[in-house]
Amino acid sequence: MLTLLTTCLMRWIEARRRRAVLASLLSKDDRLLEDMGLRRSEIERALELPLAVDARARAAEWSAQFYCLDSRL
Repeated sequence: MLTLLTTCLMRWIEARRRRAVLASLLSKDDRLLEDMGLRRSEIERALELPLAVDARARAAEWSAQFYCLDSRL
C-alpha cells in the first residue's frame, strides 16, 4: 500500500514538474517557439489537460499535425 502511494505521489510530482517546464515556454516569443516546432496555442491548450495526460507529448503532437497540414498548403 505504501509503495502504491509513493508511486502515485512520485508520478504526480513528475507531472507537475513537466507542466512547470512546459509553462515556462510561454515566456518565450512566438518566433522562438516556432523554431522549436511549437505554437503558443498548443502549449496553452496542453496546460489545460488533466495531469494524467502527458501535456508535452500532446502539445508536440498537435504542433506536428499543424505543421504537417501547413506544409500541404
